[in-house]
Amino acid sequence: MVFADIAFVVQYYFFYDPVVIVILVLGLGGLLIGNLLGRFLQERHRNFRSIFTVCEVSYLLLLILYFLREIIEYQNSKLLVLLFFSLKLLIPILIFITSLLIGIKINYSLRVSCTEFIDKKPGIGLFIGFMLAAVSLGIIVSGIFYSLNIPAAFMIAVPILILPSIVLVNLQRNRAFLYEKDFEEEIAGDAAPAPRRDNDNLIFIYLNFFYIVMYSYLGFSSIIKYYGNSAYVELMFVLVLLLLMLAGYIAGRYIVISNLYIYGGSLFPVGFLVFLILLLRWHGSLYFFGGILLIAPAAFVMGVVLNSTVRVIAGRYDDAKRATIIEFAIVIVPTSILVSLAIINFTNLWYYVVLGVLMICNVIIPAIYMANTTTAAYKKALYFAFSLVFLPLFFFIISYYNISLNSNVYVTRAGNFDVLFDVNYDADYIKKDAVVTLGNSPVFHVADSVIRNLKRSLVPVSLFHKDEKKILFIDSNQKFFRNPVIGYYENSNCLDVLSDRDVDYNKLPLTGNQGYVPDKGDLLFYFEHTGNRFFTIVDIPNILDQNYNPFRFSGEYYALIKKRLENNGIFVQTFNISDSRRELFSFAVSNLQRSFKRQCVFLFSNILVIMSSDGDKAFDLKQGNYARLIKFYTTHEELSGVFLNEVHVLSHLVYADISGMLPLIPAGKLLPVLYLAPPEALRLKQKFFSDYIGNNTGALDLIDKSPDQYYFYRTINNLFLPNDSILTLLKKTELAEAFGKYHDETQYLFELKKQAEFRIDLQNYIFKMLKYKEKYYYDLALRFEKNKKWEEAKELYKTVLAINNDNFDANYRMGLLCIILQDIDGSFRYLQQAMRINKDHPKVLFQMGILYFSTGKITDAVEYFNRALQQNEKSPSIYRYLGLCYQQLGNLYDAEKYFSKALLADPNDVDSKRRLDEVRSLIEKENKKWETPEQKNESDVEQDAEMPLPVSKGAYDIRLKDNDMSLPVMDPQTGERIQGAEEKK
Repeated sequence: MVFADIAFVVQYYFFYDPVVIVILVLGLGGLLIGNLLGRFLQERHRNFRSIFTVCEVSYLLLLILYFLREIIEYQNSKLLVLLFFSLKLLIPILIFITSLLIGIKINYSLRVSCTEFIDKKPGIGLFIGFMLAAVSLGIIVSGIFYSLNIPAAFMIAVPILILPSIVLVNLQRNRAFLYEKDFEEEIAGDAAPAPRRDNDNLIFIYLNFFYIVMYSYLGFSSIIKYYGNSAYVELMFVLVLLLLMLAGYIAGRYIVISNLYIYGGSLFPVGFLVFLILLLRWHGSLYFFGGILLIAPAAFVMGVVLNSTVRVIAGRYDDAKRATIIEFAIVIVPTSILVSLAIINFTNLWYYVVLGVLMICNVIIPAIYMANTTTAAYKKALYFAFSLVFLPLFFFIISYYNISLNSNVYVTRAGNFDVLFDVNYDADYIKKDAVVTLGNSPVFHVADSVIRNLKRSLVPVSLFHKDEKKILFIDSNQKFFRNPVIGYYENSNCLDVLSDRDVDYNKLPLTGNQGYVPDKGDLLFYFEHTGNRFFTIVDIPNILDQNYNPFRFSGEYYALIKKRLENNGIFVQTFNISDSRRELFSFAVSNLQRSFKRQCVFLFSNILVIMSSDGDKAFDLKQGNYARLIKFYTTHEELSGVFLNEVHVLSHLVYADISGMLPLIPAGKLLPVLYLAPPEALRLKQKFFSDYIGNNTGALDLIDKSPDQYYFYRTINNLFLPNDSILTLLKKTELAEAFGKYHDETQYLFELKKQAEFRIDLQNYIFKMLKYKEKYYYDLALRFEKNKKWEEAKELYKTVLAINNDNFDANYRMGLLCIILQDIDGSFRYLQQAMRINKDHPKVLFQMGILYFSTGKITDAVEYFNRALQQNEKSPSIYRYLGLCYQQLGNLYDAEKYFSKALLADPNDVDSKRRLDEVRSLIEKENKKWETPEQKNESDVEQDAEMPLPVSKGAYDIRLKDNDMSLPVMDPQTGERIQGAEEKK
């Protein structure tokens, strides 16, 4: 319970750190040392009760102090944080000492449970069962308390229940007080004594504990690979694993099978392979709790085999031997293995190598044992047949799921990071539109509108930050996007709170000039070590923070920020309202309002910026502030691509006070239990966006209305008046861009283009936007096509053509898309437009040929195909289509020629080969049609006839034979009868 609660608490403060692994290593290390220390003390103290009492009292005092941590606060900082700044090793020391005391207690309890009393039944079986149940119950209790936000002070009731044990526990481990054991007693089933096989028993006993630990850790690694290493996921896996093992352990009491502890281990691969197959198949569609439940078959089998193994230990060994075996099996072996595995990162290759070796051992070792016993031959044959299944199944899984056995780390955190390798943040626009994940949760959205708005969001800071003062940027996006605007500020520091390990040591490619080098470190460690105070602190949480990191938006965090701010300093925090969790955003706004006296709010379509300060005049807009903004904007030419002018920057101020925004935020109470479910997206009320679009002069509310500021007020107001309609259209354009309404965005851009007739600055701005939008929409349409989103691609191509009707590529792709959508007329229209732009383009000529062929205009199709050939378009497809055309026109020899060319260009083209054979068959048939048949007499013709010729018998009898000379023989030249014919007759 304590360790689970520590995991939740530490994860709260150190969101990106693998806290469960750290607690596991420290806790198991302390448990091992405590167990060895307890053994040492017991061997030297006959009465161990005093040592046990001291340990129990010390343990209870630590628990009470820990659970009372929330009662003591100083300046809105909790006791744990205050102590951390004084002693940064406090939490590791607390974990180690607590586990050390538990180790001493466990050693005593373990040895007592291994002792036989008057009933001759050692309690080791119940001891292990209660340990499984107790650890599970501790995780459940701490989870309930933390999830329901119940104060930790109420958990004091749990250690109070332990107090009676200090008085009641007085079990002497002295053999003089025990009855002698009957060593001749026979124990049924797998607990029967077998003194001659003690060494064999020990081998299988230790192997079973080893297998359980190894399979548990391998399953744990697979779960965090697909669902992240959040403490919630990891502790839930441990809880489910222990509960299912407990169920199997209880069921094992009623399963009496001889030598189950020997052969039961061969079932481990079955359960684990079922888990692995289902996880590989369904991890994308199951939430993490469903994925964890897939371990059920393996965990249940582990529990059954564990019970059988414990019964063997209890039944076949005396007290001392039994205690030694149990101590080694449940403390020393698991601790050594888990600590070693926790500090090693498996690669894909080694994960499956270790798994394969485990499976082989599970099967081969019992088989060797069986081969040396008198087991019936048919049982041996069945077992060997059963064992042959695993390796082929194992390799089938690797092959079927395309598992790469490479040197990459098996448990990776960052997903889809490779899309960033092709992103050039210095380009006119970002072609990619993808989401990078950490632990299977979105962390950064790389898209053109997001990048532009992240740049825009930092520009208003220049209004209120003084150049000579220090400014700190806490940027959680540094691993995914290095915002160049950070480098525009003098005396700036940037803190990157993510470590290289969090992104699997991936690095962004270097592009352009980066004007700053970020520091790396955790927030609390940075605040502890830095002695600087800053006039301005800008906090830029990423999407993951805005959904799962409540500390980043808590009153406690804002109190720490204020300690690092100068008097009347400014704190700025940004929110991605498209991807923020509803309850967490409401939590943040409420805490900002309580922590600071004044706020003002800027909005850049999907990036909200809240500036806060305790200075009464921190956000007063004066001529000096405006001059700093002008200088900042004009000094950095790159900003002309994201803002029209400095007035455009001021127009994004929505509220001069946060109270105007509060009624428009959906209410939601933040409870940690919500993190067990997917986050609910933030949906601000429509009036919020109406205020944003309709109010361009919000900055006037920041100007003092005193007489000495009247001239400045009038100056700013006069700047807003001629720009009002333009600023509204710009905001509508940016909103449409951020929320993917591309057609609306284009319409707004054209309206702006109309208003830019007499404004050179607006003309240049709109020209730049239209120029890159044309390319951006075209690239986005190609991505939609690739993903078979035909309608979305069609709308984007239309948008591109609305910007530039002479865009050849858009017309050509639109023509192809219309073919897919069965719009033949539309395809003709767009392809003809493409031909008008480039009449000799071979691809267009080829597609026109296909269109004419599909509509039955074969002659026109042949013309276009031949024109495409003249333009060097010599693909197998064009030869095949020409072959089809000539075949339909009846020109079989030309059809044969082009089918042969198609097959020569692509020898694997089965369709062309089939059609070539078909044409050749038709040609052969046509040739035989005009052949002159070989001359034969009637006798040869009739020789093989099955039916008699339809003539009368009389005609048959008088038919002329080959040697019949009864008729006169005529000279073929003169026609006269040849003399002597009759005489020869």
